[in-house]
Amino acid sequence: MTRRSPATISAVLTVLILVLFAFLFLLLQTIALNGAGESQALTAMGISLGCQSLVIILLATLAAWATTFLITRGEWNSVLAVVVTVIVAGTIGGVVSFLASVLAIPVAGIG
Repeated sequence: MTRRSPATISAVLTVLILVLFAFLFLLLQTIALNGAGESQALTAMGISLGCQSLVIILLATLAAWATTFLITRGEWNSVLAVVVTVIVAGTIGGVVSFLASVLAIPVAGIG
């Protein structure tokens, strides 16, 4: 197994997990914005999705880089490196997705 395979697996798993988080928080934001106007609600959702998309790209890149770093420099097992980087990136991404969903509401002028 080459060193690029675990990095690719780590990036793909991170993207899948973060897309699930983005979908979940978008549904929760839709419920939270039930009484708001349509224009303000769409603005809040757009801001939230924009932030989450940027985070998905950055964390997928970070997960791939960290996996390669842990395997080559840290001499970790490739499976352990993938699991650790996916868990760390998923946790960071989940927290940032939640914050993006919550902070997009006042930024859009609701509340």
